[in-house]
Amino acid sequence: MCKHLQILNRSKNGILIYCKHNRMYQLLFNNLNFNFTEAEFESFHKYIFNLEVAYWEEEYKHSVYDKRIPIPTIQSNLLILLNKQEVEELILLIRLRTPSYEFIDFKDIDYKLFPN
Repeated sequence: MCKHLQILNRSKNGILIYCKHNRMYQLLFNNLNFNFTEAEFESFHKYIFNLEVAYWEEEYKHSVYDKRIPIPTIQSNLLILLNKQEVEELILLIRLRTPSYEFIDFKDIDYKLFPN
């Protein structure tokens, strides 16, 4: 494996890789392979995180396709369709920051302790 490649995240159906040398992202998801520059990845990231899943499911509820959430591409004759679970997995896959958790103090735990 190239020493410049860094695996940023993995999921059941995908992997997100960053190449430090070329400053490029590679996203493999299901049978799709995306190669993004940093600006393209940021744009894709914003689009996916602002995607209104409920709207698209309602809009295409009578569609013959099981996958109803469209992801447009720059190529006019290519549209990527995903289902709700795939969008949720994709969101988790492209999330670059891990969620931060705050520790609570002992005094913040408010329940009765019953010693046995």
